[in-house]
Amino acid sequence: MKYHYMRISPTTVRIELIPEDNTEKSLLQQLAHSETNNKELNVLFQKALNIYQPSALLASKTFMDFPRVAICGFQFSAKLSDPIL
Repeated sequence: MKYHYMRISPTTVRIELIPEDNTEKSLLQQLAHSETNNKELNVLFQKALNIYQPSALLASKTFMDFPRVAICGFQFSAKLSDPIL
């Protein structure tokens, strides 16, 4: 799967899932017909978000084009090496 990113704010990004083969196209088609499969979509968008910002955790998503394009809000995960302010 390929991803297209558009930064909206420091903690918000627009992510588009771009299938590269028939298996990925089929997966997105299945998800499009089953809005209850939120867990799988969360995994896909979290994976995309980790490529964009490795320390980010998906906090919210609002679909622009279900299930391919969403505005994703995220938070930064605390690392043990980061100082606590």
